[in-house]
Amino acid sequence: MRKENGRLWGKLHDGKFEVRSVTQSDLDEALDVLDGSFCVNESVCIACQINLPENHQARLDLRELCRITALDGVSLLVKEVATNRVVSVSFNKIQFAPPPGEDPFFLKFRNEGAKSPQARRLMDFMIEVDERIDVCDMYNMDCFCELMFLATLPSHERLGLGRSLSHFTIELTKELAEGKGLENIDENLRSKRPAAVTALWTSSFSQKVGKATNFKVLNTVPYSEFEYDGKRFDERISPLHKFCEHVIYKF
Repeated sequence: MRKENGRLWGKLHDGKFEVRSVTQSDLDEALDVLDGSFCVNESVCIACQINLPENHQARLDLRELCRITALDGVSLLVKEVATNRVVSVSFNKIQFAPPPGEDPFFLKFRNEGAKSPQARRLMDFMIEVDERIDVCDMYNMDCFCELMFLATLPSHERLGLGRSLSHFTIELTKELAEGKGLENIDENLRSKRPAAVTALWTSSFSQKVGKATNFKVLNTVPYSEFEYDGKRFDERISPLHKFCEHVIYKF
């Protein structure tokens, strides 16, 4: 991850917005977008009560997860040019099988980094849904990029910013697959060649983003199958969002 001046990937809405790589200088602001959008409005955050004001530690846990994830150097954001403000972000993670004796990234963070029961439950959900489909075995690959969390400030929704971030995450990953753009990512990951982008679309809105950017649905998981603190997920989540989709964009 660069210190500043993130790579420009594209301009949107006649130059009003820019898609750039996340840098150290704008990481805190990108994490604020997570706090102000994803932690409050995302389906599984609501199901696990991360959205409640009293569960501040849970939001700190997710903030730390995304801070660590951003160090890979493959996360993207949207800046509003007129204000120089970060208004949308995609926290992306290079995923691969860990060395023998080590836990996968999500499980390691769940056990060592998540301090709150709410964040641990969210991590458990992600881990379980991911494990239902072994994408590496299915597609004979050893590395992929996971579009982990996608967030847009409520004031800037319905502008297609999430769709653009998904599109450029695909473009970034394609470059890495071809051995290009390696100078912008963690030096320990420069030997990796991700062969796909995956995601868990947890709302009908993100599922529309997936369709618009040609992700393939691998599995659909109803929220009625999961519970936290005595209630099924679907009892807390809006009926607009009935299930989670595990999706892939394979090159």
